[in-house]
Amino acid sequence: MNVDEKVRFVTYRYAHHSSHSGYDILANYGGKIVHGKAVSKKIVRHRVMWKLANGMIAYDWEALGTELKTARELFKTQNFIYHILYGENTYHYLAHLNNRNNNRLVVSYHLPPQRFKEVMPFDWHIRKLSAVVVVGRNQIEMFADLLGPDKVFYVPHGVDIDYFTPPASFAERDPNLVLYVGNHLRDFATLRGVIELVAFQRPEVKFVVVTARDNFERVGVHPNVDLRTRIPESELYDLFRTASLMLMPLQDATANNSVLEGLACGLPAVVTDVGSIRDYVTPDCGVLIPPNESLAMAQTVLSLLADRQRLEAMSVQAREQAIQFAWPKIIEQLIPVYESIL
Repeated sequence: MNVDEKVRFVTYRYAHHSSHSGYDILANYGGKIVHGKAVSKKIVRHRVMWKLANGMIAYDWEALGTELKTARELFKTQNFIYHILYGENTYHYLAHLNNRNNNRLVVSYHLPPQRFKEVMPFDWHIRKLSAVVVVGRNQIEMFADLLGPDKVFYVPHGVDIDYFTPPASFAERDPNLVLYVGNHLRDFATLRGVIELVAFQRPEVKFVVVTARDNFERVGVHPNVDLRTRIPESELYDLFRTASLMLMPLQDATANNSVLEGLACGLPAVVTDVGSIRDYVTPDCGVLIPPNESLAMAQTVLSLLADRQRLEAMSVQAREQAIQFAWPKIIEQLIPVYESIL
């Protein structure tokens, strides 16, 4: 199957994603319907938009505009796959057009089940889909209950392994630098506890915390912490390649961009063992810690920083693990999904 000829990807881009990050990179492999231009607020008033959203927290004027744009394309084509890359944000009314002109709708969903149920108050539109793609195995059961197991496919999130690469030598990494990145579903209480415990034991260890400014207070002011926000992609890239360890306390998870990009740069990770994180992080390239265990996570950080030989071996395995999630490999896994529904 030629993806470029038969698949149209309906995109959505988060503002904090760089040009080499985000699930919408998939759209580089097929036709693209770009999320962006909103329906005029003069046409659709706030009250009407609220009714159209029908409780979907992320559905807005731009989402409606994207669906209308996609509908126009769908009426002009036959036997195409329309793959909506972020179902939580940009899929609602298109459900009425699935199978029109023998076109099929496929939607990817990203939120873990509990969070998904909080933001998605209905499921009628999901039940009309030809297929759902999930990026974590913890999502399968929820969608199988709606569609049947034969219409739910686990295909992992990808990473740009050509851009995110390790340094030439592990010796280039700062032996006392630990990196944390992100906002969504992060456990800041555990992060703060780990920082305080590690800094008390090893004052020379420094933490770079890259997150939204709104989270600074949750992390706290600490002499061992360098708080950064909205940094250029090149700066984050350098941090992935100069840190010795990634610290990622999580509340829940499916895929995680920051973890994947760190692994691609050969950065071992200490991660909370929640959700589908085991789909991406193995014991060879990271250490999985039970939720809310600041002490265990801190002890693991201290142990790893004291063992450069082990860290270097994990760094090699981190890169090998990330190669499995190269975007061309993800496309290869999606092709059977598309072929099964045309």
